[in-house]
Amino acid sequence: MSRITSTVVPISTLANGAVLQLHLHEVVGSRDGPTLGLLAGVNGDQTNGVEIVRRALEAAQNHRLHGRVLALPVANPHAYQMLSRHLPIDGTNLNRVFPGNQDGWMAEQLAHAVYTRFVSQCDVLLAFHSGGSFETTDYTYVFDDLPLAKALGSELLVPGPTYVGSLGVAARSDGIPLAVSELGGGQQRPAAFIAKGLRGTMNVMKHLGMREGEMVLPPTQLFATEYRALRPHHGGILLSRFGSRQLGARVARGGELGRVISPYTFEQLESIVAPYGSSILGLSRERVAHIESGNYAYMVADAGSATKV
Repeated sequence: MSRITSTVVPISTLANGAVLQLHLHEVVGSRDGPTLGLLAGVNGDQTNGVEIVRRALEAAQNHRLHGRVLALPVANPHAYQMLSRHLPIDGTNLNRVFPGNQDGWMAEQLAHAVYTRFVSQCDVLLAFHSGGSFETTDYTYVFDDLPLAKALGSELLVPGPTYVGSLGVAARSDGIPLAVSELGGGQQRPAAFIAKGLRGTMNVMKHLGMREGEMVLPPTQLFATEYRALRPHHGGILLSRFGSRQLGARVARGGELGRVISPYTFEQLESIVAPYGSSILGLSRERVAHIESGNYAYMVADAGSATKV
């Protein structure tokens, strides 16, 4: 049986004397095969992926493995400590500065270490994200390799974003196949989303020939080429018609998804409605939630642009 081995990668010393470092883990199989990278904690307010990676490593060491699993469960340690989307030292979103710069800002130095010491060593990469502290998500981003993304087992798949400096764009430019899972968040049903992420990771290992067995996939998976985030223009209380258990629901054009209410005057400030003929819900907040102007309220995909995969 293969065992997990761990390596500490020091990056820098902070002004308060703390050491910024990464913890890499690997399981090496008994037979040759690809190196599958598992990455989580790029944004520090997304914790489900950390547990998915931990469980996937445990599962990998308990089965006959072809190849190697290389894992970085927390790519942004100080953001994780602060439960923050951004690196608190310089206020930068780590997922906007890849592949990084060893002589740049702290976030750029961290991104450079993540990319050179981890990402560049992988033949295939899975990155685990979620909705953060308030939003809950359930979909997968596709970057060129549709079968890889399908194996992760989400019912909804959409094209990966093209933000400059995102890990997906950087890995793609270097020819590293990847898929990005968006599962859970908002402290809603973590056990269900973690189990789904672990099942998807095992599917990917089977897809890559790293372990034996049949993939476990949902009856229907849709790849929607058109999607958008819906952000309110007013902050306050979001009274949502859809919580985490309704992710995947379809809403007709003009159907109300939620309302923003002033917590001071109780007046309705805004109504958020479905933009497509049939909108598939991929991200939502809970039924009663804090919201700020410009925050994610919903992410919806256009069912009219979707095909079964």
